[in-house]
Amino acid sequence: MEDEQKLNLLRIAINNASDFDEANAYVSFLMGETKVFGDAKPFVTYTPPEDIEDEKYRTKAVVEDGVYVFDKGFRPVCIKDVGGLQNPMRCDVMVSYHGHEWVVAKNDVSEGEIHLLERYSNIDESYPFYMSEIEAFNDFDMKFYTDYLRNFGLNFKLDDNSYIPTVGQLAAMYLYRKELNKALKMVHGTPMKEGDYCSSNWYKPRCSWSVNFSTGYVRALECNIYHIRSCKVF
Repeated sequence: MEDEQKLNLLRIAINNASDFDEANAYVSFLMGETKVFGDAKPFVTYTPPEDIEDEKYRTKAVVEDGVYVFDKGFRPVCIKDVGGLQNPMRCDVMVSYHGHEWVVAKNDVSEGEIHLLERYSNIDESYPFYMSEIEAFNDFDMKFYTDYLRNFGLNFKLDDNSYIPTVGQLAAMYLYRKELNKALKMVHGTPMKEGDYCSSNWYKPRCSWSVNFSTGYVRALECNIYHIRSCKVF
């Protein structure tokens, strides 16, 4: 990391610290030390595997597809390399897949199944439908589709910077479901339920693509009742 970049990160970290120990942990992490003035430990401890010789794997934060844990302002750590969390409530979970990265909410938007929209009759041919699974799988623009759906009236409260993942993102989350659920538990979140999760991609009016986290089935459902796990741009 360049000195100027590290200095800027240190300024941001210290300014956002709530006490001395927290600031000390930030400094420890950014400077690559186990302690600075006391016994504070990094929020997410990380030790590169000894058998990895490629330097990029020891220095770059995200180098492979998978699930990562991170504290805001710090490099993400692959779940398999996480040594411990000093403050799990401050940490979040991120999924990386084929160059796309997004933060997964710690909980579903509802404890049970939920209708996606208030009004389904308003959706017409103006919405960009996907008749092919392959097309839907290769679109990761959850912001575009969620903002489109907001115009039809979401049936639940969703923060402006939160979005409904595309079916491609949900498929990646299912692919890494074991690691994802482990990471969610580590940060005091709830694992993905074994049911159908709705995407922001639609097959046709009243029919949304979904991924079942019990079977892995990808299908277009007309029932309009799903689990929904929002995501944020990383």
